[in-house]
Amino acid sequence: MPRLLPLALALLLGACAVRPPAPVSPDSWAARNAQLAVLPDWGARGRVAVRGTDGSGGQGSLAWEQEGEQAQIRLAGPFGAGAWEIRWDSARLTVAGRGGEVALDYTGPDAADRFLHEQLGWWFPAVAARYWLRGLPAPGAPFTEEFDGFGRLARIEQHGWSISYEDWHADASWLMPRRLVMQSARGRVRVVVDSWAL
Repeated sequence: MPRLLPLALALLLGACAVRPPAPVSPDSWAARNAQLAVLPDWGARGRVAVRGTDGSGGQGSLAWEQEGEQAQIRLAGPFGAGAWEIRWDSARLTVAGRGGEVALDYTGPDAADRFLHEQLGWWFPAVAARYWLRGLPAPGAPFTEEFDGFGRLARIEQHGWSISYEDWHADASWLMPRRLVMQSARGRVRVVVDSWAL
């Protein structure tokens, strides 16, 4: 009986071992991106943690609903000011919080980011994050990409931000990010996506 114990333990540990992710070919990754880029409506729910360059920050829940060009983002939790709701389309951005509602008719590539920084107190690159959250580079701007040993996206560098993809939902219809970190000289935003609606 004692001789069988090491064999039983080896079998048990082998059964519990984590299987490596299935490899993704460059062609299937390109097809995934092409399909997701034209998907008009989607949603994501999870958690977000932010940290500014001065050490300030907080964490809370994130709910993102995208309908065509219109987005609605809800941030709730101990961010120092309770809950926020961000709404925007191609030309107008509105932030609603405990201080009321403030809107911006914005122009320029970083006007929305600066406005959100003024309202939230920390940097949240929401316009580009619409794409980064799905594992896509934002259109119309230069970028670089790195892939891991399984052919999955590992990093995007764009708009002065580095977006690192730490984990993926393998059971989704498309391979979708589970954990990502957006970092720049302005701060750090970490997102964990618990569920996708595609």
